[in-house]
Amino acid sequence: MTEHRSSRVYAFAGFTLDARRRLLLCRTDGQAVPLPTTSFDTLLYLVERAGEVVEKSALMRAVWPHVNVEENSLSQSISVLRRALGEAPSEHRFVVTVPGRGYRFIAEVTTQSADGSRAQSTIASTDPGAFQLYVTGWWALTRPGGGNLEDALQHLEQAVARDPNFALAHVCIADCCTMLGVHGLRRPHDVFPKARAAVLRALKIDNNLAEAHAELAHIHACYDFDFKRAQLAIRRALEINPRCFLAYRYQGVQMMARGELDAALASFRLAQSIEPLAVHTNGNIGMAYYFGGRYDEAVAQFELTLKMDGSFEVARRFFGHSLLRLGDFDRAIQQFQGPTNMTSGRAADLATAYALSGKVDEAKTELEELLRGAGGCHVSPFDVATIHAALENDEAVLDCLEQAVEQRQFNFVKVNPAFHRLHGQPRFAALLQRFGVG
Repeated sequence: MTEHRSSRVYAFAGFTLDARRRLLLCRTDGQAVPLPTTSFDTLLYLVERAGEVVEKSALMRAVWPHVNVEENSLSQSISVLRRALGEAPSEHRFVVTVPGRGYRFIAEVTTQSADGSRAQSTIASTDPGAFQLYVTGWWALTRPGGGNLEDALQHLEQAVARDPNFALAHVCIADCCTMLGVHGLRRPHDVFPKARAAVLRALKIDNNLAEAHAELAHIHACYDFDFKRAQLAIRRALEINPRCFLAYRYQGVQMMARGELDAALASFRLAQSIEPLAVHTNGNIGMAYYFGGRYDEAVAQFELTLKMDGSFEVARRFFGHSLLRLGDFDRAIQQFQGPTNMTSGRAADLATAYALSGKVDEAKTELEELLRGAGGCHVSPFDVATIHAALENDEAVLDCLEQAVEQRQFNFVKVNPAFHRLHGQPRFAALLQRFGVG
């Protein structure tokens, strides 16, 4: 790393890292801590991305930009760094190894610019058990489905029970609750208030936590249908941390809902560059293709996403819908049959596929079973609307979308090809206004 652009000063635990002067200082006595050049560059790269998983390959390219080195060189640099920070091999106060991927810097970092003003704070837990619960929950959260989201919520709630001031875990609880609502697994009115409470708790702990502002933006968009406030919250998140994964992902979601599909795709790509193994972001890229009518590209993207995680039900559903739009009905129906990780939506997908392939009686049977079998389970009116759209029952579609607005059931109404036929209707235009995307 021959030259570094940063002139910031980073403070964490008992240390100060001065990027411009290339010094690691002990705050108790002000003395410089000796570090080899490569170990200093390794530390700086990790601290600048505190809280993120940094891939080994990216770290090696940054530290040795013009030299081909073995992975062992990076391991040695990390070992030297840990000794300099006084971290024993069994401790996890600063650098955590993420098996098979890379490293994450987990200490709380306060960032100052050259004039000494505070710019950023990253909150992690000093409790290794709480952090491990958070990591486990985050992994499940990036592969949303009925079972995974319930598992994620359980682990994240255990994390904040151990460490009530673990702000990132509170943000992920909010994220989990919003996904349960957005994917139709629970009633939005049951989970979004809990999501808002969790994110406000995170902001109370640290108002400079970018992820918390990004999550608040998602709540404004998906539950309040207030995209102006959502945009302001995203802007705040990126001011705090220009590399905030969650901000780019949810900025993409908002752009996609408004029909700004090229911009959405670019934002998802930025999120992917920060967390390349977050499976749901890879799925979001496919969704942007799908809603943009680029069905061949959507199919290719979902196939790659499902290779990352074949149990990712959201990707499988959109994969099937992309095939439907290409007229590959048999293959689409195969995607909607068999075991599912979702608690709702599957019957709607199958009914839609039957209707679009001309099997109207089968579609009506699936619709009746969906409504009759609801019992105590939440059935999204949006799912029912897609079936009626495939059956060309336009008034029933509009009735269901009215219910979706009342229930705060967020979805991509404006760009969903199921509803393209309705765009000229005044009632549909009024509904888009109520969804905040008119």
